[in-house]
Amino acid sequence: MRTSVVLWTLILWASSASVAAPGNAFYNAEIGNQVENLTLDKLTGGRQPFLGDADANVFLFFRPDQENSRAVLKQMTALALKLGDKRVAWVAVVSDAYAKEAVAAAVAEAGLTMPVLIDKGDALYGKLGVVLHPVIGIADKQHKLVAYEPFHKIDYAVIVEARIKRLLGLISDAELAAALNPPQAVDGGDKVVAKRHLKMAEMLFAAKSYDKALEFAAKSLAHDPEAAGAHGLVALILATRGDCAGAKPAIDAALKLDAKEARALAAKEMCAKAK
Repeated sequence: MRTSVVLWTLILWASSASVAAPGNAFYNAEIGNQVENLTLDKLTGGRQPFLGDADANVFLFFRPDQENSRAVLKQMTALALKLGDKRVAWVAVVSDAYAKEAVAAAVAEAGLTMPVLIDKGDALYGKLGVVLHPVIGIADKQHKLVAYEPFHKIDYAVIVEARIKRLLGLISDAELAAALNPPQAVDGGDKVVAKRHLKMAEMLFAAKSYDKALEFAAKSLAHDPEAAGAHGLVALILATRGDCAGAKPAIDAALKLDAKEARALAAKEMCAKAK
C-alpha cells in the first residue's frame, strides 16, 4: 500500500504540466548566476572571503554530525591533494549552529587541509538556498556558478573531479558526459537497474528538471520498491515544489527503510519550516 501511494503521487506529478517548478541550481541560485562573495569567519580564527581568484572555486557545505558529510570531507581532501598543482580554491562551509569542537573533530578525522568557514546565522546557506548536505558548488574565476553537485554514493568524487577539470579546460564536453554517464551494466537484476534510474533521477534533480526526475525515480521504485534513496528523492522533489502533503508518504517510506536517509530528512525539515 505504501509503495502504491508513492508511485501514484509520482504519476500525478509527472502528468501535471501546470505546476511551475523553480529552475534554480541551488534553491535561490541557478547556473550562470553571480555568487555573492561573503566574508566569513574561519574555524581557526580570522576571516576570509568565501570565494577566491582561482580559475575554479569549489565550496562544500557539510554537517559534522552526518555520516555522508564526513565521508565527503575525506573524498574532497584526497581530491584537493590530487589537483594540488591546478588553480583551484577549496573551502568547506558549516553552520554556526554546530559547536566548534564538533566541527574541529570532524575536520581532524577527515584530515581536511582546506579552510573551514563558519556561516554565521546561515547567511550564505540562505542566500544560495542550500537544500541538501553535503553538497558541492563550483564557481569560475568571475564567481559565476557553473556546477552544483548534491551528494550521491556512486562515483561522487569522480564526478566532482570531472566538473572541475571541464571548467579548467582539461577535459572536453564528451569526456565530462562520459564521467556523468558511465557505461551501464546490461543486466544484473532489478537492483542494478533501479540504481541506474536513481542516478539519472539525481542528475535531473540537480538540474531542476523535476518532472523528468520524478519519472526516473518512479522507474527506480518500480524495480526496487524498498530503495530508501529513491523514496527520499521523491520526498525532496515534492517538498522542493511545495507539495508537502504529497511528500509525506515518501518521507515516511524512506525513513521506515532508513532512519538516516538524508533526502527524506531534508524534505521533512523543509516541510516543517513551511508550516
